[in-house]
Amino acid sequence: MILELTTFALLTSSGRVHRGWAFLCDSSSDFTMTVWGLFCSLVCGYFLGCLPYFILDVLKVPFFKRYKVQTYRYPSKANLQKCCLNLFVLFFFVMFPMISLSYPLFKAIGVSRELPLPSLFTVLVQVLFFFLVEDFGNYWLHRWLHTTWAYKNIHCVHHEYSAPFALAATYAHPLEVVILGIPTFAGPLVVGPHLFTLWVWLMMRQYEAVDIHSGYEFPWNLNSLLSFYGGTEHHDYHHYLYSGNYASIFTWCDSIYGTNLSYKMRKFSRDC
Repeated sequence: MILELTTFALLTSSGRVHRGWAFLCDSSSDFTMTVWGLFCSLVCGYFLGCLPYFILDVLKVPFFKRYKVQTYRYPSKANLQKCCLNLFVLFFFVMFPMISLSYPLFKAIGVSRELPLPSLFTVLVQVLFFFLVEDFGNYWLHRWLHTTWAYKNIHCVHHEYSAPFALAATYAHPLEVVILGIPTFAGPLVVGPHLFTLWVWLMMRQYEAVDIHSGYEFPWNLNSLLSFYGGTEHHDYHHYLYSGNYASIFTWCDSIYGTNLSYKMRKFSRDC
């Protein structure tokens, strides 16, 4: 994830990207760049992130089976088809309208598409701040979604698959998408970032969601480098037992509030 974030941020220093951004500004309306640009960021971040895992799930390459968290549990063709239909509805009939209706809000908080593009440092700091805000807000909303009423009426849809796979990262009840969209945009509401930074943020957030739902714990995953990043195994445990490990990105909240104790005990007993 850090590599992708750095790549996007480095683009801001490229003259070609500046010229391309200037062309978009001259040829597109502010509404088009904001609404359609953000929507494309969601779609690209999600489906480009899903693609390699989708290939692994379909082909079931023997070499990569060793990295499956829940060994040999792959989504069926029916699962994949159902998931794709759900995603089509969510992206075009929930997320796109949400972004469109939020356009006046983006303008009110100062989101601008004007050149110059933000610096590498600005992009990095703001996106990392957005991740921190997202993680904290998502943790508490996710815990609420596991209360009796909310789980039965909303969150149970997302937990239909006890062995998560990449395409199912956003497989959910429409109301859940709306609820969990609050922490996603909370950080930008505070900062009022450049539109380019907002594009990068939404793309990275989608990629991160795909990453923790992929079902594959590779030795090169980000959590092998950063112990405070939850990663695939951390979130897979939540789907496997339907509780604990509520945080979406980092491990801090689960550690502070004690919602990862059973996960730690299970991991300790397994490693012994």
